Amino acid sequence: MEENAVMKYDYMARMSRACDMFVWGIDSGATTIEELDIPALLAKGTDYHASLLPKVHPELIVALLKPKNSQGIKTFSIALRDYIEDLGRRIEQEQPLIGVFPTLPLELFYGLDVAALLPELFSLVIAATYKTGVEEELDASEIEGLPGHVCAFQKAPLMAFQKGLFPKPMMFVKTTAPCDSSNITMQYTAHQLGVPLYGIDSPYYSNRRAFKYFVDEIHRMIETIEKATGHTMDEDRLRQRVEWTNAYMSNLYKLFELRKNRPIPDPGMHRLLDLAALMMGGCSENLPKYSEVTYNEALERQQKGISFLPEGKKEIRTLWTGSMFPYALYLGDWVEDMYGSTYAGCGLTNLPKDVLGVINTSSVESMIEGLAWRTFNFPMHRTVMSHTDVYLNDMLTVAKEIGADAAIYAGNMGCKHSWTMPKLLSDAFGEELNIPTMTMEVDWVDGRFTPRDIVLSQLSEFFGTLA
Repeated sequence: MEENAVMKYDYMARMSRACDMFVWGIDSGATTIEELDIPALLAKGTDYHASLLPKVHPELIVALLKPKNSQGIKTFSIALRDYIEDLGRRIEQEQPLIGVFPTLPLELFYGLDVAALLPELFSLVIAATYKTGVEEELDASEIEGLPGHVCAFQKAPLMAFQKGLFPKPMMFVKTTAPCDSSNITMQYTAHQLGVPLYGIDSPYYSNRRAFKYFVDEIHRMIETIEKATGHTMDEDRLRQRVEWTNAYMSNLYKLFELRKNRPIPDPGMHRLLDLAALMMGGCSENLPKYSEVTYNEALERQQKGISFLPEGKKEIRTLWTGSMFPYALYLGDWVEDMYGSTYAGCGLTNLPKDVLGVINTSSVESMIEGLAWRTFNFPMHRTVMSHTDVYLNDMLTVAKEIGADAAIYAGNMGCKHSWTMPKLLSDAFGEELNIPTMTMEVDWVDGRFTPRDIVLSQLSEFFGTLA
């Protein structure tokens, strides 16, 4: 096995090489596992690729080969691989490495020409890809004394750092939103590694005064990194990355408008990829290509009046007010085929155009302020940290605009601060829209908390009453 920086660190290697296999499998033209020529596929790679393939969720392979999903997943995989390989090159060049909480915009770090590691992104994608995902690290964290109810998104990277599955950063940076769980776990991680943690104070309120304070906090973070690394913000580097993100967001806004059509022309598996892509903002010119592919495919379906649902299936337009869970990314495909449930949107991919728009690239200051505004309104940062009405009104607005037929709150067991929301959402949807709701407690990256068979049973019971 080659020992470049990517292959040296297990979490980076597992993600990058999975992207290879997804692209090869889709490019083969196979649309089912039976059509997939496994020996030919593995001949493209190494023994390491061959060791990973049996560990991939077979249901995920089935779903990603389907024509409705394949090209979106392929272009996303290419962009994700770009991010990881670029990160590896920067580590080899001994650029300063900074651990970044996923609400913060990567464009700023590219503008500073430093290597930015997104630990939670790896939890997300590894759990979505592999059958055992991050379970070994989660078990190790509890042996160390971290309680089971602390969010697994941070617990898995914590142990990955300690076990050498990640490179050690020179510092961490984090917004104080959205939750105590992420704050304390990242503090503990920084303490265990003996590196500093810089916290960007996130105000509770969302008014103009609060945003000005938040912009000042972002400026102080940039100044701290500049002093620690000797790197300074470069306007042209920053602008290139922001322009890529603007192109990505523009396609996403158009895609949301298309999802107002009946039937929804955009498959549900893309929603979780949208969230991951937002975390990786500006990482690659292939990121806007991902949103362009998904938009163009949806537009073609809408213009031709065709659906990806099985013939004869009645559409159930479903709003996931929490989110789907990464360890079962294929569920978006499964509920479409089994029950005609399309994915109208969710609490983690709600990016209102009238709130966010695109970023003004005329100056460094306008770009920093625009990126701060995106962070200020990032899913969870905006809706969980602030007043309950923000989240409630957002979900009601999406449900009305999209014409939702049902709503599901798949709540992460680590998000204890948000567990007043399901009842408030259920009451509001019942009273204002007269649509049924369902609440599930899951762990988004640990499939053992609510096992797959129980999830499928609960969804079958719910959708079975609506079909």
